Amino acid sequence: MTKYLDNHFNREVITIYPGEFYVSKGPEFVSTILGSCVAIVLFDSENKIGGINHFMLAKESSEKSVEQTDAGLKTKYGKYAIDELIKEMESQGAKKFNLQAKIFGGSNVFNLPDSKLDMVGNENIRFAKDYLAKLNIPIIAEDLGGVPSRKVVFDPSNFKVLVKKIKNENSN
Repeated sequence: MTKYLDNHFNREVITIYPGEFYVSKGPEFVSTILGSCVAIVLFDSENKIGGINHFMLAKESSEKSVEQTDAGLKTKYGKYAIDELIKEMESQGAKKFNLQAKIFGGSNVFNLPDSKLDMVGNENIRFAKDYLAKLNIPIIAEDLGGVPSRKVVFDPSNFKVLVKKIKNENSN
């Protein structure tokens, strides 16, 4: 996680990286860059608290149990990234039954047909939608799939999200 002052908006910007999440009531912005990874933004409008995560993979692929890995590594996987985000939001006053979601990412950044890299993005999207449905958290907005990478900027004070598509060298 890094912080800097954006002179144009006169706001602090927190940048999160794969496996990280951030919870706040504002006024800072939170940003991340996504390719095949997915970011989930959650917001409790009643208690005015929001959070965002950034996960790399829907689930672990090795035989080793993720439960045995370092806590910082666990949140690179979808279930743990979502669960930890919700846990932190609840610790700061959010109520799970109030949460709404916006989801972003899951690109096929290399524009390769039927590639394993494309499958990662699609699997991340599928997992995010299925797991949020299981948790009864409605998805009210999404920008998913396709070829471009995305820069996502979240304003926790009002639940607004700005998305900038980043043209990839490999896109047509």
